[in-house]
Amino acid sequence: MRYIVYVSQAAKAFSTDNLAALLEHSRDRNSADDITGLLIYRYNDDFRRGNFLQVLEGPEDAVADVWSRISSDPRHHTIIVLEEGESDARAFGDWSMGFRNVDEQDFAGFVGFSELGSDQFWQDAKKQALPDAMAALRSFYDGV
Repeated sequence: MRYIVYVSQAAKAFSTDNLAALLEHSRDRNSADDITGLLIYRYNDDFRRGNFLQVLEGPEDAVADVWSRISSDPRHHTIIVLEEGESDARAFGDWSMGFRNVDEQDFAGFVGFSELGSDQFWQDAKKQALPDAMAALRSFYDGV
């Protein structure tokens, strides 16, 4: 299994309806392409920007195809890959695309991610100075 974890900034804030449409399309497409994963969205009021944190996993060719679409999607920018690699098994196997719309409290216990969207967060992300992003995402999956 190939996986990729990335963070990005939304080009504009996503409404509940925008997120629902994005998820419906993603889940249909991911199911057809054998992709699983989790998408986190957080709107940071202090910095007035929406942010995505996502993990995708699946067969190498399928991940490459979906990554090509995601990385050229104009609905977000400042895309930074936090982790990528190979694994023996899926970490998010039950979800074609799990989703959480989080707030500050949801990330309070995650060093480095508690300020998702802040200027410091983006500086750390660009320097690859964030702790284990996969572990943070996995905790949302395990908590279900």
